Amino acid sequence: MRGGKRTGSGRKKKPVHLKRNPVTIRLPQFMILRLKRDGEIGYLIEEQLAKKFRELPEDYDINS
Repeated sequence: MRGGKRTGSGRKKKPVHLKRNPVTIRLPQFMILRLKRDGEIGYLIEEQLAKKFRELPEDYDINS
């Protein structure tokens, strides 16, 4: 078999409760600059929020 889509190949879909959705927030300029300097803004904010949540889903992984 050559080329084309293969069954079972590709990235597996995440459960609905783990799907990431865009959210718009307003931050002061100094915070934005600091976040950009330290890395990917979305992942930095998600990481900080995950530390504050008491209950996270069993299958939650910040790196996925």
